[in-house]
Amino acid sequence: MIIANYYVQHILKTYSQQLSVRSRTSKDKLNPNSSQRDAVTLSSESKKRMMVDKISHEILSQMSNGSEQTDNGREILKRLSQEYGRPLEVEANNGSGLTFKVPDETGGGATEYLSPQENERLQKRLFDITQSFVYSQLI
Repeated sequence: MIIANYYVQHILKTYSQQLSVRSRTSKDKLNPNSSQRDAVTLSSESKKRMMVDKISHEILSQMSNGSEQTDNGREILKRLSQEYGRPLEVEANNGSGLTFKVPDETGGGATEYLSPQENERLQKRLFDITQSFVYSQLI
């Protein structure tokens, strides 16, 4: 009986493939954790905090873009004004943040712009108030 060369080559190729599959499966059996990937599970509270941060950043970016304020934005600014003790207005600073100003209560039209340090402090506080406002809305 004569066996052709291509039959021999095909049998050797199949045999080597079976050997490689068998060695991979035996490695997996020896080390079952090798094929597992790291998994991160977040609690519902963590998911909620991430959502609050995302929404808060979106509200503040809308304010800094100069777009018209929403009801939520006005409420947040009202809370900041109450905490500050004087009415505050906010204007966009060419997309690079917010500038706070105190309008003249007498109606004379004069506006007082706050110092950069006070402005930075109010921006941080505005973010904190925004987070607490959004969190209370999610509950």
